[in-house]
Amino acid sequence: MKKLSFTILALLIIITAKADCVFNSFAVGEEFSIGNMLMWTTSEEIDNQQFIVERSIDGIEYEAIGEVDGSGNSDEEKTYRFFDLDARKGIAYYRIKQVDFDEDFSYSKIVEVNKSTNNNFMISSINNDLNSEFVELVLDVVVETEITYSIKDMRGDVLEENKITAAIGLNNLTFDLASYPNGAYRLHLEGEDEEERITIKKSFSVEETKLPVANKE
Repeated sequence: MKKLSFTILALLIIITAKADCVFNSFAVGEEFSIGNMLMWTTSEEIDNQQFIVERSIDGIEYEAIGEVDGSGNSDEEKTYRFFDLDARKGIAYYRIKQVDFDEDFSYSKIVEVNKSTNNNFMISSINNDLNSEFVELVLDVVVETEITYSIKDMRGDVLEENKITAAIGLNNLTFDLASYPNGAYRLHLEGEDEEERITIKKSFSVEETKLPVANKE
């Protein structure tokens, strides 16, 4: 995963004079492999209820993709962040709609983010019970993707490799570690130009998993 380094790209301006919120800056950080990070600051807020983050692919039609609570009334500098996990590869345009409690609103200046990597899948949950010989994984897939998975030891040697076609939505994957000795392993999932890496562990004990047996006196 790339490290995040913020760079101020544009100074926000108020589109409507009704809403009372003074934006200082709107910064867009370097992209993560799983999405785009947005950050903005205010120096003064009066009756500020919330910020609505809007995104556009063509720079004309915008859709709301998330909300961030405002600070109500404040004369101190406040910093806000929003992580767009649904950002796709390519250019996206963002603006912030600031809304007062009385529903007056203002818009920020538009900024552009050019994402160089895909974000077609991500790990949404994992069950890695150390006393089980199986690892269960749930993938959240946005676009049908051919994914290559591999299990490696901690030296990087490939122990197992296979390909699957992940359908749109939640995909349940199960990895059998029965033939592997206890220890830590790396699980790699790759699709096109994106990759997920996690560490899994096995500490299976036959004695701990034996069921109690009744003895006949």
